[in-house]
Amino acid sequence: MRRFSQAIVVVSLILFVASCAVKRPYMIDQEPKLKPSEGKALINFVRPSGNAAVQKATIWDRNRLIAVSFGMQGFQYECDPGKHLIISWSAYKSPVEAELLPNRVYYIVLEARAGFMRPRIHQIPVNPQHSLWEKALKWKRTLPNRTFDERQLEIEEANSRAKIMQYLEYYETEVVGTKHVLYLRPEDGVPME
Repeated sequence: MRRFSQAIVVVSLILFVASCAVKRPYMIDQEPKLKPSEGKALINFVRPSGNAAVQKATIWDRNRLIAVSFGMQGFQYECDPGKHLIISWSAYKSPVEAELLPNRVYYIVLEARAGFMRPRIHQIPVNPQHSLWEKALKWKRTLPNRTFDERQLEIEEANSRAKIMQYLEYYETEVVGTKHVLYLRPEDGVPME
């Protein structure tokens, strides 16, 4: 009986590790951009942790799905300058109010933290003065950079639209201006002229 239990544990661990290493079919490897297109802003997201690697987090720009994040990967979001509400949605909603300048590169670290039943994915905006800055730059260089199949993102967005709209209403009445909101300020971006 003991050998059987040990075999179950070993097989479970192998399956878990294999699931962490599997790239989802809608993720596409891509060379990272070094700077945004002229007049745009670029946000680099890095999720370095292998802890909770299979815990999915959807990343929204207000009501538009921009990415699906798993552990040990990075991705980039190029957008118009101005105000954005970036929301990481997993077992927890982590909002970042961003005000972005053109021709600048910004960084957000996605960090897995312990939750009640499963990990929570928190966003941490970083800038050159932040303690995670050097690590964020290293992670950007070493993690695979992914983009996403647009059709799959559209399907995921359609399936989650009602929930994100409910959250946005809740955000406007209960969350905005509280300690639960972090900020990515214009000056946090690195100029790329």
